[in-house]
Amino acid sequence: MSRIKLITHPHAWELTQARQDEAIVTGQPMVERPFWYEDTATGAAYRDIYGCIGWPTEVSDKDMGMAGYLGVVVVVIGDEKPEDSKFRLLAEYESYDIPTLLDQIVIFRQEFGFGLYPGLMQGWFGDPERFIMALALLNERLTVDDAGQAILVVPPDDYGNIHAFDTYVRSLRSVIVTGRKRFYFGDCEILKNKLQEFKRDCPAVHAVGGLVHSLLSRCNWMEQARENIFNVEGNDV
Repeated sequence: MSRIKLITHPHAWELTQARQDEAIVTGQPMVERPFWYEDTATGAAYRDIYGCIGWPTEVSDKDMGMAGYLGVVVVVIGDEKPEDSKFRLLAEYESYDIPTLLDQIVIFRQEFGFGLYPGLMQGWFGDPERFIMALALLNERLTVDDAGQAILVVPPDDYGNIHAFDTYVRSLRSVIVTGRKRFYFGDCEILKNKLQEFKRDCPAVHAVGGLVHSLLSRCNWMEQARENIFNVEGNDV
């Protein structure tokens, strides 16, 4: 059962139009959405919720490589400007086993609001070219009754660049340094420990780093200023 509720401003259309008009006049490229998410377990309010996956590294004749990782990151509503919102790691999980990781995505989706808004928690940032068959088999089970249930793995920004891991590490470190801190670990310890022991191509660092890098590049939790947006059900207004 989901612990997330979708909260809509009582005058959503009017508020959206006012924000759009102000953005056009002031030259702002983005506007704040007229809805948000409430965490019923903590009372916290979030602008958006994202998932990421780092696949296990390759097995060698020396060891099993590094375990795969899942992270759920939220954009927290606070006192700062919406475009400068802070991020919090809400949940995480690691395993060497691919089916176990994929089953945990389903569990996380159910817990953190999948289906409350189109696209919420459906696309997980990660490498879309690994373990395609395992994902396809799971999606076949999930979509027997509803094609919208499929899990999508979407590449983070700069995916495929030979320096992608370096880029993701730098983006992640840029938001955890003192004085510019925007990323918080919450009660999660796996990623924190991975950063302290730091290993090249660590799945946890790669996953969350790629997600954070993409969020910093796109500001996905806001809307383009000139779009005529807002209807929770996805219809035009």
